Amino acid sequence: MQRFIARLPSTKTCAAGFHSAASRAAISRFNMPAMSPTMTEGTIHQWKVKEGESFSAGDILLELETDKAQIDVDAPEDGILAKIILKDGEKAAVNQPIALLAEEGDDISNVEMPAEESSSAPEQPKAAEEPKPAAAAAPPTPSTPMDHHELDTSKLKKPLSPAVISLVLKHHIKDLGAIKASGPGGRILKGDVLAHLGLIPYKPAPPFRTSIAPPREEIVFAKPAAKEGAAAPKEEKPLPNFISKTVAVDDLLALRRALNESNRTNVSVNDFIAKAATRALQDVVSSPKVSSSPSKGIVYNTDVSSFSDAYKGGSFKIFHLSPPTYDFITDSYETSKPYELNVSASQRVESGQAPKSQDEEMVDLIGFLGGEAPKKEAPRAIGLTTKNAQIDFSAQPKVSHQVEIKLQDSVPGKILNDQKAATFLDRVEYYVRNPSELTA
Repeated sequence: MQRFIARLPSTKTCAAGFHSAASRAAISRFNMPAMSPTMTEGTIHQWKVKEGESFSAGDILLELETDKAQIDVDAPEDGILAKIILKDGEKAAVNQPIALLAEEGDDISNVEMPAEESSSAPEQPKAAEEPKPAAAAAPPTPSTPMDHHELDTSKLKKPLSPAVISLVLKHHIKDLGAIKASGPGGRILKGDVLAHLGLIPYKPAPPFRTSIAPPREEIVFAKPAAKEGAAAPKEEKPLPNFISKTVAVDDLLALRRALNESNRTNVSVNDFIAKAATRALQDVVSSPKVSSSPSKGIVYNTDVSSFSDAYKGGSFKIFHLSPPTYDFITDSYETSKPYELNVSASQRVESGQAPKSQDEEMVDLIGFLGGEAPKKEAPRAIGLTTKNAQIDFSAQPKVSHQVEIKLQDSVPGKILNDQKAATFLDRVEYYVRNPSELTA
């Protein structure tokens, strides 16, 4: 049986004048408290304070036993337990007097039950009120409970609790289907029986939750406390959430230019890269959702800059590649967010010169906006042969155009252990370097 602690309000329900030899005092009733909206009666399990003993606010006066729990009842304020009306083990209805309380200094040698209202209080004139319809009287309670074999349980959706069975047998309710159930799954609650008898108004139960677990975003995992004298843990750098490759796109740009001129079309570089990503996804993931359509699994946007001669970069969402995420609350796997394939703008790179990363380009941009003068390259002399004054192209540096292909995820470190993601990026690099494979 569960135990609870109830704190009663400090207001007194009823007080009457009482005189002692020294001072004027007051004796107040201590009634059976209602511990819940459906409580109709309670049993005194044990008084913790004896007659004549004083107590302070917050002290436990008695243990009260209901059909659901055993509750400690606290004193609302300081006082003296003048008289115990209801002894241990006796039962009483809610709001029935169970004890008399007095204040410090009162004479409690001859304590009597105070009247319901003070005789010295002047009668207040009652305003004229409209007659109200008489409330339906509750059915009389039979003296002996009904036998449980007489219950009609054919219409029950859920089994009855012991408290409901006791109340039903006590009031001889045979037809359980006539009781309006408000519990989860059509279960009959104690409040439903009391409302059926007309003792309390009907009130539906709050919505039932299928899980007691809080939402996932509210779960906080506890961390072990640091031991005394232990060295402070080193701050770990966050793991990257991407893998990347640098790819030359000269062949792709040349093929695009040739196809657009011969077919009088205007296919963008992003269209070629999307086709390369689709073919790479088909090579890695053997899913019917991917292989059923050539464009399934890749989503990207095309704007005006995608059709210019100088490639400005692009962003692509890659579906069906990220592994599913396990949800320990529902014990199931959920589809993860798609990976994102980001392609940088093309850079003109000479042989022997490493291309700048996006971070280096951002640093150059910040310096330029701050007033820093851009670095100027030294003029390059073109040597002429003395024999026929021709340009020696073999001595000139080779120029190529490169882009950085970066496959990103929202979770740091997750993509580093994804072998499919690494294979997918390798295949994208292959198709970008060999664009003729995309037209086959």
